Amino acid sequence: MRVLVELMLLEMKLSNMKMKARNIHLHCALVGLAVLVSAPAFAQTPSAQSAEEARFIEFGKEIFKSKAVCQYCHKWDASGDQGYGGNALSLRKTQLTPEQMTEVVKCGRPATGMPYHDRFAYTDKRCYGYTREQMGTDMPPAGNDFLSNREVDAVVKYLFAKDVGKGPATYQDCVDFWGTETRQCDPLKK
Repeated sequence: MRVLVELMLLEMKLSNMKMKARNIHLHCALVGLAVLVSAPAFAQTPSAQSAEEARFIEFGKEIFKSKAVCQYCHKWDASGDQGYGGNALSLRKTQLTPEQMTEVVKCGRPATGMPYHDRFAYTDKRCYGYTREQMGTDMPPAGNDFLSNREVDAVVKYLFAKDVGKGPATYQDCVDFWGTETRQCDPLKK
């Protein structure tokens, strides 16, 4: 009789454990469903930018366009090639990370026409571990204007938001850059 009682207790425990396991599976399924349903709300999309981020990107565009005059070599759409002022790499096709792009903007590219925009570049070893004396004839030119860290960050953020990895520029990209009061974008109309 004692064995029968123990078997019944064991069966009740097993039944209870199965019920708990089903509840855990149900709970996990519900949590998973909640995550899937809410994921789009948390995804960072261009339209989900805060007003502050949008202003910072616009600020970066103005630095790219006017102060650092990046557009003269990289073209307005960052496509590079034979730009208005030189032969520059396409920033649309670049494989650089934001950190690497920041370094290039600050330090230029040795032995090329890509200028540095950090007022203290090559005064110490902050740029690629070299000083001006060590660079010799490979020293990149100074930019037409030096940029603050905030301005460099804004240019990089602008490039990654609008150009890097985006493929060929569109008519809308052109209008976003130049505005509607120009005929600059007419060749891109379809």
